[in-house]
Amino acid sequence: MIMVFGDEAGLRERIPDRIEHEVAFLAELEDELAQRGEIVTTEVLEWGSAATLVRPGGDRRRGNFNTVDTPLVRFWVVKVPDESRALEIAARVAHELREPVEVRQCMEASHTP
Repeated sequence: MIMVFGDEAGLRERIPDRIEHEVAFLAELEDELAQRGEIVTTEVLEWGSAATLVRPGGDRRRGNFNTVDTPLVRFWVVKVPDESRALEIAARVAHELREPVEVRQCMEASHTP
């Protein structure tokens, strides 16, 4: 899984030309991943402030669970031959978005058919 974190304030700081460039890059990347048969799923999430945290007792509150760091805003689940390919994709995303990107392997036992 390849994950990008961010918030609304960070987006507002970007100039419109930069946003256009990033959107074009992401569309091109997703087309490439689809053509290679590597994309399993991808989603763009609402901002963390729109999240609802549900506690075990049923109590709820609006806002991101991860209050210390920047919330998850986009992710790709990819099926690639090895970790190096996932890191290659993540490096491209990090370079273009100028943001850190987290990569995690899905647990082998949890894979769906």
